[in-house]
Amino acid sequence: MSDWASEATVGLAIRGDRAAVDRLIEEIWPACYRLAAAMLGDRMLAQDAAQDTCVIVHRKVRSVRSPAAFNAWIYRTAMREIRRIRRKRPLCAESIERFTDPSDTISLDVWNALDRLPPEMREVVVLFYFDDLKTSDIAAALKIPDTTVRTRLNRARERLRGVLQEYQPFETTEATHA
Repeated sequence: MSDWASEATVGLAIRGDRAAVDRLIEEIWPACYRLAAAMLGDRMLAQDAAQDTCVIVHRKVRSVRSPAAFNAWIYRTAMREIRRIRRKRPLCAESIERFTDPSDTISLDVWNALDRLPPEMREVVVLFYFDDLKTSDIAAALKIPDTTVRTRLNRARERLRGVLQEYQPFETTEATHA
């Protein structure tokens, strides 16, 4: 599981050091935002989810058992906030287009393909491929069995393979003039 923050900062924050809690928020913000953006496909909603996650961390970090337990706890917290926001404001096609760079056709195709996945499949794909988590870490973060993670990942791959099969990269102008 990737580290969201340094173990020293997490340890101090768990023990109640206010300056460490502020540093912790600064350290986790980029990862919170990146995860939310990948899950939601909308920058504004991603900011909301990341901010809400940081507020929870600020209020409840002292409830974490140990620095070693922090990564799983923060993934669960972030995923809970992402799901809450997704329930309140379902994604639409405009969200994906606002999130991606229109000149990057590969990225747009991948985001559109991810958008076609059910939320539970998208979660495991993003955590596995974007955050480089092992299936056991995804299972811990989502509080589901490891076998469920692997099943969702395999089904998502099958769906993505079908959707992306239609993808044809643009040929360069040199190739089209040959």
